[in-house]
Amino acid sequence: MLISTMTLGWIGVLLFLTIIFTVQKMMKNNEFAFIHILMALMYAMWLPLPLALNQLLNSEILQVGTIFGFVYLIMLVITMALQTGHITYLVKHNDDKSITDEQGNYMMATLSNPFESLLGVFKCIWAIFLGITFWNSGEMVMAGLMFLFSLLLFYYLVILLDKSLVKRIKLFSKVKPNPYIINLETLFFFIILMSYISFNA
Repeated sequence: MLISTMTLGWIGVLLFLTIIFTVQKMMKNNEFAFIHILMALMYAMWLPLPLALNQLLNSEILQVGTIFGFVYLIMLVITMALQTGHITYLVKHNDDKSITDEQGNYMMATLSNPFESLLGVFKCIWAIFLGITFWNSGEMVMAGLMFLFSLLLFYYLVILLDKSLVKRIKLFSKVKPNPYIINLETLFFFIILMSYISFNA
């Protein structure tokens, strides 16, 4: 399982890097749907990772975190695929503008926020359990890195609450989702985990 996970995982990393280096050109060509389906495939390549880490580290503590990690990934695959379908329909079948921009934005918001922020919380919970597991096994560098990623729990929680509360809290409204922060931390998170599996498989 570890070899298969390692192969698929690095394919996922390559897909992420491909998106990063070509996103401006794809956006210029209005290929937003293609970007989202690439992201769906990317997250799909990482689906075995929580299970492989649980097998490799062989920890009862991590079993709970594995559930959060797997749900995080599978729900991202689903939401990216749904967003792809939504964007594709708007681009190809809305020449008569029967679907207004407001309706399109409403649907996109339904499929993204606060959904993706909640999944960010799930990933941070997974990182906490990974950190505890690495700490218990004496792997302090990996434990420190996972605890560092878990600090983003507060960032995602604030965004989630800001999007969910009817009566908004002024302090929370100042924190905005930053795609650069989210994408970079996601990339580094999975590169670190894939590197760990590659060196310990």
